[in-house]
Amino acid sequence: MHDPDARPYQPIEAYGLVSNCHGCALVARDGSIDWACLERFDAPPVFSRLLDRRRGGFFALAPELPFESARLYLPGTNILETTFTCAAGAATVHDFMLAPEPGRSLPCLVRLVSGVSGEVPMRAVYRPLAGFSERFPSLEPFPGGARAEGLPDLVADLPLSIEGGQALARFTIAHGAEHAFALHPGGADGRETARPRVLMEAARRAWTGWSASAAYDGPLADELLRSALTLKALTYAPSGAIVAAATTSLPEEIGGIRNWDYRFCWIRDACLSFYVLKKFGMVAEAEAFFRFVGGLAERDEGGLKPLYAIAGEADLTEHEAAHFEGWRGSAPVRYGNEAAEQHQSDAYGQVLDLLYLYRSLGGTIPEAMAAQAVRLADFAAAHWHETDAGLWEPRKPEQHYLHAAIMNWVAVDRAIRLFGERPHWRAAREAIVARVNGEGVHPRDGYYPQYIGADDPDAALLIAPMVGFPVDEAVFTRTVEVVIARLGHGPLVYRYRNDDGLPGHEGTFLICAFWLVDALAWLGRTEEARTRFDALRALQNDVGLYAEEVAEDRTFLGNFPQAFSHLAFIHSALVLDLAAQGGREAVAGTYADRTLRETRWRRVPWIVPPAQPREGREREAGAPVDGPAQD
Repeated sequence: MHDPDARPYQPIEAYGLVSNCHGCALVARDGSIDWACLERFDAPPVFSRLLDRRRGGFFALAPELPFESARLYLPGTNILETTFTCAAGAATVHDFMLAPEPGRSLPCLVRLVSGVSGEVPMRAVYRPLAGFSERFPSLEPFPGGARAEGLPDLVADLPLSIEGGQALARFTIAHGAEHAFALHPGGADGRETARPRVLMEAARRAWTGWSASAAYDGPLADELLRSALTLKALTYAPSGAIVAAATTSLPEEIGGIRNWDYRFCWIRDACLSFYVLKKFGMVAEAEAFFRFVGGLAERDEGGLKPLYAIAGEADLTEHEAAHFEGWRGSAPVRYGNEAAEQHQSDAYGQVLDLLYLYRSLGGTIPEAMAAQAVRLADFAAAHWHETDAGLWEPRKPEQHYLHAAIMNWVAVDRAIRLFGERPHWRAAREAIVARVNGEGVHPRDGYYPQYIGADDPDAALLIAPMVGFPVDEAVFTRTVEVVIARLGHGPLVYRYRNDDGLPGHEGTFLICAFWLVDALAWLGRTEEARTRFDALRALQNDVGLYAEEVAEDRTFLGNFPQAFSHLAFIHSALVLDLAAQGGREAVAGTYADRTLRETRWRRVPWIVPPAQPREGREREAGAPVDGPAQD
């Protein structure tokens, strides 16, 4: 379509994330923003070169001479700093985003270039694209910037030219000098762009003020805080939803078709998200997420969907951008997700577990939510023995998945704890245990397989003791050994290796590797768990981010950054801390049991009234840390 020698695809691990808790952008090590959905995580992208190196939009900013780059996040923030060093000197670029504010013309994204040494020739190229359009828009200059219909205005404090359909700036940055570029959704008047350093300082103070509430100050403080900041960056402030990842269609296999849209909120994430957010001290975010999931649970739609859009919409019709070639030729590029139409019965257990954890921490469950919880438990008790699609969303006939049975057990168990015994709940709870520990055990080798009658293991079964299910310990021990032998690759773990109805293969799943850490800690094999955990820590990219999957050569696969990978990292740190202080017994039980136990993690106020902002936090201009759901 244009330059046949277009820049090669960058590795997934080459990207850093910036966010304003409404939308986000991915910035490559070479200074190019190759993915951005600026006004909402699941909106059509403005920059999409991540998924097509010729047809996708981008915003590049780097020296014109050969350079090396190094980057970091400013401490306690999601402000990304990239330092470029070349023969002429050095320059830094700070990329950050600002949340929208009524009545103000704040930019949503700012790129601030500063001279460090020498005089560095720089080049900025702005080439946006509306969604997955087949044509680039016509850019028009205006005083101080460039614009295209339906796209953000680019404002700069230096001259721009329009060349070959791109807005271009060439300039030299000397030591001590600064220049700024800013994107304004819905039009710009330029007033705020003249003070980028002030805006960056406001964003920095807002992020660091938020980070100061972290409940952990031990040896992993920096790494765990980076994961917490990533979770915050993936939180949609207006609703409290957490997106599974910032991207769509980054493949599970290079050149394969396993490319899905993860810019939505999965119900499955609910309890682990709430548990981790609360334990780490992200109190307001946990409360907002609870209200979001609770609102979905209160709907009477004949059952929960496995995932929803970030404002709660249920229609996630799957489409393909057929003209996009996909990252490294991995087509199709999809937007929307057909899995929203599947029946995944583990969602009932996730919601009931969330409600039980919330009440255990002192919360009051609203009447409408309690009534819906009873209906969900009744449904689980009546239908737990039926087939479902499974948590991994295979595109094949339904089965009697053991993970689904365990989570249905969670649904009725938590209902009994919340609302008292009812005969049909108690009967279902006992029947599920009998079936999982009886018919569910592999008849020859004595482990829990993926589904009844299967031979293949499934890493999802590693979570059973973490949710308090009464596993047969000997069977669970053999399950762990089978997972290591048949799904393991060093510290990495595949979720399964059997046919799932799709062609091709996939990488190892990071969350499964962390689940193995937790399972080993529950078995009392703490040193083995710690060794695996440390190996997984080493897989973070240079700015502390994880993808969904890791290939056997340790490169990233799948959507990025992945919320569940960061949740699992924090959770495993919590589990190992409990094991170090209280032994195996401290790890056992439900999330609520473990949360209420003493650890060296600082105590935090567990329940915050919905309208109460976090104490002592100051609202900064353009601060990206709060939204209507929190304030």
